[in-house]
Amino acid sequence: MALFGKKDKNPAPPSAAPPRVRQLPPREALCGVCNARRPFSRCWVRTEAMIQCPNCGLAFDSPARLYRLLQPACPQCGEFLEQPGFDYGLCDNCGSKHEIVAGTKPILLPSKAQREAMDKRGRAWRPE
Repeated sequence: MALFGKKDKNPAPPSAAPPRVRQLPPREALCGVCNARRPFSRCWVRTEAMIQCPNCGLAFDSPARLYRLLQPACPQCGEFLEQPGFDYGLCDNCGSKHEIVAGTKPILLPSKAQREAMDKRGRAWRPE
């Protein structure tokens, strides 16, 4: 943003792609890890399919094939992928990512550490 006649040092290129997510206002929801209603100050809605894994960085050669599954996941690391049109949020208390669907209980999208703990203990991950 240019103020008082000064120009931006690194202006955004005019052909920049539109963002793949749109920010949403904060909300309060039931966190599956904390097992209590918690504030979710970071909420967003995905506008397009993911083309790269946020965890391992694998670029998907055919994202449409992955999104035909009920719960799309990265074929390399198993990270669950966000779906277009769905709302997501991070719990302010424990940092867990949840899929937030209006009128239902939020669905936990476990991280790699949470998935490993769930496989080891056979139950939901809880912060120590």
